[in-house]
Amino acid sequence: MKSSPIRVTVIQNSPQFGAPEKNRKEVEDLIFSQEDPSAGLIVLPELFATGYQFVSKDEVVSLAEPEDGPTFEFLSSLSRKTGAVVVGGLPIRRADGISNGALVVWGERLLASYDKVHLFDRERDFFVEGKSPLPVVTTPFGPMGVMICFDWLFPEALRSLALSGATVVAHPANWVLPFGPQGMILRSVENRLFTVTANRVGTEERGGLSPLRYIGESQIVSPKGEILARAGSDRPEIITATIRPEEALSKKVAEKSDFFEQRRPELYHPGLSTRERPS
Repeated sequence: MKSSPIRVTVIQNSPQFGAPEKNRKEVEDLIFSQEDPSAGLIVLPELFATGYQFVSKDEVVSLAEPEDGPTFEFLSSLSRKTGAVVVGGLPIRRADGISNGALVVWGERLLASYDKVHLFDRERDFFVEGKSPLPVVTTPFGPMGVMICFDWLFPEALRSLALSGATVVAHPANWVLPFGPQGMILRSVENRLFTVTANRVGTEERGGLSPLRYIGESQIVSPKGEILARAGSDRPEIITATIRPEEALSKKVAEKSDFFEQRRPELYHPGLSTRERPS
């Protein structure tokens, strides 16, 4: 039996650094500016309520939250009002430090939390690396993977989610590198699944650091690499698309070519499972 299609909503915002209440309110206003805000999945950007360009550990500590803090309550409220599974990024307090994390919330339930595994550039000065595999979460519309921003540049990350059964991948991001949108099209094709990237826009230039310009172009991409929806590069906006996650179950690209069945891991470089660099 075919599953019902689901509506996917992506929020592209331009947060003010260090103003989480204001930023959460702007996200809420954007969602409820739609005539019909109901959805099956809503994805928000990485660090959507805090901003990104931290200049000290004290700033990170002051803006970090527990899993059940204000951002969880906000995501839970959005979920209850829209019926959606909601994914959003935030700094999470952990026993060994603060992670660049994401929460997956449905109704009043925390379905999963994820700590970013691949930290980008100066994130390594402030956040602890995730120590658990990228999660595949059981949702009302099927198995959904989660990754954050720079994770995408490691093809093993999304392949791991696909091999674990994900048909949709939620991808909160704060892209500044220009090739992210096109790269995620390839990731969708090479894993035959839906990818849902929520990026931000705007520029941050704090503490004498080089400016960061966020490129926007949030997008929803099909298993065939079709851009189902893409935002612009210079303003907050909301994009939506209707998808059938079951379309990602088949990994065939031709009658006799299922590229998951045809994988030959015994012939691949052993470095794929270690941190060793080629000599």
